[in-house]
Amino acid sequence: MSPPLSELRIRNLVQDLESSKIPFRSEVRLSVLSSFKIGGVCPLVIEPETPEQVLEALSIFRKTETPWKILGGGSNLLISDHPDNFVTLRLSGEFKNYEFLDHGRFKIGAATNTTPTFRQISQKGFTGAEFLSTIPGWTGGAVIQNAGCYGGELFDLIHTVQFLRDDEILIRRPGEIKHGYRFTEFLEYKNSIILGIEIQLKEGNLEEIEYSLNDKRNKRNSSQPENKKSAGSVFKNPKIFDENGKEWKAWELIDQAGLRGKRKGGAQISPEHCNFIVNVGTATAADVDYLVQLVLEEVYKKSGILLNREVEYFGDIP
Repeated sequence: MSPPLSELRIRNLVQDLESSKIPFRSEVRLSVLSSFKIGGVCPLVIEPETPEQVLEALSIFRKTETPWKILGGGSNLLISDHPDNFVTLRLSGEFKNYEFLDHGRFKIGAATNTTPTFRQISQKGFTGAEFLSTIPGWTGGAVIQNAGCYGGELFDLIHTVQFLRDDEILIRRPGEIKHGYRFTEFLEYKNSIILGIEIQLKEGNLEEIEYSLNDKRNKRNSSQPENKKSAGSVFKNPKIFDENGKEWKAWELIDQAGLRGKRKGGAQISPEHCNFIVNVGTATAADVDYLVQLVLEEVYKKSGILLNREVEYFGDIP
């Protein structure tokens, strides 16, 4: 693990941020920004409000040789117990907005909250995005993961993605971006920052849309741990089929390995849904990681299948 950032480096960074009028907060406990409610104190959270401020912040990081990470809605993330050897970049301002353009096309900022945003868009009479109203987090994170459920994926709807890479703002169509099941090239290119997207939807029947919204919400509520602190599904479904052609689900493999309800400290493999790890009170990132490694080992012993983690790690988790 790298040592914590020095007070001198932080002071120099603060001076540059203040000079550039880029908003920031000091000594932020990142657990409050995470659906897991896990995470230690980060020395600075920088919150640029425009693409120009993002570019300026990155320039300051280079000049001061400051390590940084970008944080979105924190819904599919396990944050380190000691995030003190880097600063956190978190989009704000205009990135929190969305707007209707024309003919079913919407421009959506990366820092918009997916659940209310896509519900509101659907309730305007446009169909195809109802499934996204059940996915927590921010739109930028949904792009990075190619979030999806109930047979739909975000990249099915995307017209263009606007992102920053190597100090250049780029706009690309889905065909120009590597993507697949719960995967995009942005998971590989960690220096990319999603700024926003444009999506294309069709007009639909409002009654049918409302029924679809409620149906998907009820399905989600009935199939996942209720009112529990978690980061969603921990592992991807392996895309492996049994001799009858039935696809294995990650939760089934975890259950067959005898891990339902297994607990470490304040973290527990959910008794309700085995592909969720829940914070039952005072879980640390180390507690969760212990269970993650246990699942990987025991599922492989039992089935010969090596699961892939869907939850991203943020900072050092030894």
